[in-house]
Amino acid sequence: MLGLISLNYKIAPVKIRELFYIYPEEHQIIFNEINNRVTLKGLFIISTCNRTELYFETAENQASHNKIFHSVIMTLGRLKKFNDGLRPYIKKKEGSFEISEHLFRLSSGLESMIIGEFQIVEQIKTAYNICKDNKMLSPAIERMIQKSLEASKFIRTNTEIDKGGISVSSAAIDQIGNIDNSEKLSILCVGAGRTSKLSIKQLFSKNFGKIFITNRTEANTTHLVEKFDLNLVKFSEWKSKLEFVDIIIFSTSSKKPLLTDKDLLNIDSKRNKKIILVDLSVPRNIIINNNYNKVELVDLDKLKDKVNENYNRRISEVKKAEKLIEKYVIEYNQWLDSRELRPSIISIKKEIKNLMSDTESIENNNREIQEIYDKFSDRLVKKIISVSENGKNTDALKIINKIFTDD
Repeated sequence: MLGLISLNYKIAPVKIRELFYIYPEEHQIIFNEINNRVTLKGLFIISTCNRTELYFETAENQASHNKIFHSVIMTLGRLKKFNDGLRPYIKKKEGSFEISEHLFRLSSGLESMIIGEFQIVEQIKTAYNICKDNKMLSPAIERMIQKSLEASKFIRTNTEIDKGGISVSSAAIDQIGNIDNSEKLSILCVGAGRTSKLSIKQLFSKNFGKIFITNRTEANTTHLVEKFDLNLVKFSEWKSKLEFVDIIIFSTSSKKPLLTDKDLLNIDSKRNKKIILVDLSVPRNIIINNNYNKVELVDLDKLKDKVNENYNRRISEVKKAEKLIEKYVIEYNQWLDSRELRPSIISIKKEIKNLMSDTESIENNNREIQEIYDKFSDRLVKKIISVSENGKNTDALKIINKIFTDD
């Protein structure tokens, strides 16, 4: 059985998504915990700012499908110490067609908050490597991931789904608005990862001139400082900028918030004009509960208008991409079905070869007999594939396996 649980931006707000962000060191823990409840053949986990998804495979003779889903969801809830009920924020999918289609859409940018964005491809590759290193992937799941990346490459090459595309970071910067005096405004970027790099690139394209950067590890900022001529701020001193800069963009992997109400005491009296705080992190870097006249917060959940605008602009390319995805879904599922026939095919060829080997000894290794063996076994295999509908006809498959395998 192939199953998927998805907690994503469409059904779960950022305050819920951040609770279920799964760090690399947690992958093996989750795999082991689920495996204690139901026997897993494989598990793939992807966790980003907009989604946490668990793709899993179990043997068909396991407990009922509902019990399997319950075990996965309960394990996730307990590990993250969430006792308020997770099901309202979870989307379940079952079956190879539905799940492979979802992953192929995801890798192609069709499930992203920003349609067509490319960052998801790198995130899938990173998640794949983590799960591969932890020996969590089954052949079926591994093949599905590889096929999704193949589909993504073809779709991005043969459509304009990501042409002139924007990232979540650039959407957030657009949300700030068209600022005429951008070259005079000062901006502090907190973090030096991929999202921060995209933010800085976007800021330069919009002629923002006075850009500061800070990061816990200063060495990671060197390339950005030199390339964009940025002003470096020591991480221990960045909060002093709250009184002076116009915009602060947060994009770090910190597990704890970097900015809270405690840091904003008397901010309204200290500032002459409003400061814009942009939080692109999951878990969130900014947790504030009070209202401030001089503070405007932009987070991932405030990008809905930009998301809708982006989707409407690309709807024709979305439809084109969806059509192309169908081919890859069919190919993957045909491969999946054919795997069910492999035990029978291997056994058939072995039995025929044993039979022909006896004859070969009598005929002194006659090449004609070898050719007969090859033709006969190939013809029989094709007939079995046809009768079993490439493995889809489970009743026929059971009879074939009973005849030709040792079980």
